[in-house]
Amino acid sequence: MRYDYRVPFIDRERELSILEREWERKGFSLVMVYGRRRIGKSRLLKEFLSRHGGVYFVASELTYPQIAREFFHVVAKSLGFIPRRGDIVDILEEISAELGKVLVIFDEFQYVVEADPSITSRLQRSVDEVLSEGDVKLVISGSAVSFFERELLGYRAPLFGRRTASIRLRPMRFLDALGFFKSLSYEDAVRAYAMLGGTPAYAQHAYGVSSLEDLLRVVTEPGSPLLDEVENLLRQELREPRRYMGLLKAVAEGRVNPYEAASAAGIDSRSVHRYLEVLEDLDIITLRKPLGFRRGARVFFKDNYFRFWFACLQPLRNLIEVGGLTEAYEPLLRCVDRLSGKVFEGIVEESLPELVRVGAVTTKPALVGPWWRKGEEIDLVVRDPGSSATFIEVKWGTVKKGGVKALLRKLRDKARSTGLQEGMNEFVLVLGKAHWLKEPVAEVEGLGKVVNYESIYELRATRKLET
Repeated sequence: MRYDYRVPFIDRERELSILEREWERKGFSLVMVYGRRRIGKSRLLKEFLSRHGGVYFVASELTYPQIAREFFHVVAKSLGFIPRRGDIVDILEEISAELGKVLVIFDEFQYVVEADPSITSRLQRSVDEVLSEGDVKLVISGSAVSFFERELLGYRAPLFGRRTASIRLRPMRFLDALGFFKSLSYEDAVRAYAMLGGTPAYAQHAYGVSSLEDLLRVVTEPGSPLLDEVENLLRQELREPRRYMGLLKAVAEGRVNPYEAASAAGIDSRSVHRYLEVLEDLDIITLRKPLGFRRGARVFFKDNYFRFWFACLQPLRNLIEVGGLTEAYEPLLRCVDRLSGKVFEGIVEESLPELVRVGAVTTKPALVGPWWRKGEEIDLVVRDPGSSATFIEVKWGTVKKGGVKALLRKLRDKARSTGLQEGMNEFVLVLGKAHWLKEPVAEVEGLGKVVNYESIYELRATRKLET
């Protein structure tokens, strides 16, 4: 699945600021940019390239001489500069010596190392002895996350300590991805995020769509890449895709205990954490423990599109593929609505900086996470140990003004049993649908605060609330 370049470049402001900082700094720069497939690395790097010009090269699964020859030709075409030698490191040294400040982006670098494992050691020597004296801005990028963290960023890696910056690209937060959903209403934007998440290759399908019904048609139309993207990506990334598919299916069905999910997927419980670690590395799931406890871990989806696919699309895919979208539409819509509540909890957690900025949360976020025990749950707890704690209840469904006090009292009661309270404690109710509350935050008679998340959404969408 490729990025549709008719969709404008959206956000990634923090990552671009890092790249721009490296461009402006004096001397040689070595920047590592990595993240799983579809996450938007190439789109980010091409946006950066469009601002400064330079070389953009994508390595393929070829022999080293073939890769070096292709790099030679791309350099010649991009810079109008004919290197005297054909080795990749030699070419970089010539660019540094003769052209000065030049941006060179080397994408899918893992294929170069596979073709010639000595390239990292040779590049390390060049950085130490030659390139560090020049002004080349070298960006090394790739989609092999574990490879980058082990072979390029790890303590034993030849290039360890040589990088001047590194960016692990992850899915975008809801408030950062609003550009993809701007033609939808607020509530449908939340539902669209519940379906597609913040991975640009998926979220781009919502761009220009004006209703949830139209978005469901886009997602399920014949030939839509979103119908089989999960299977394709897992086959590309993993050696045993069926086992991972079974595990993710079990989690989507509500088996959040790792061992229960393993049993449902037919995986030995003793090895389940090995599978979960791989899925965590891919930013598909996250394994979390209740705040303040070392046991009782649960599996949560981190990628909304994967959750949507396993919970909603996959069970109805046969019906959709034989042309039964009309029959599948209502079950799909109900499924998206069910997911939206859980996704909204994640949206609120990732919006913690904005909650702090509007005064809803005053606790320093030293420790953040959900809490659960013996059937009781609190959606989010923010702690500054020894100082203060904030307990947050999240509601996506409509809550009337008269029901706020009861919810805050119940939250205060639950907080007493957590063992997480501090000298100062605050209690916050975040509502996804509170049309009666016009301002972002309101005090509730000494019980706590109530937050109208739609107001935060509108402030961010109109750029009145910056990150």
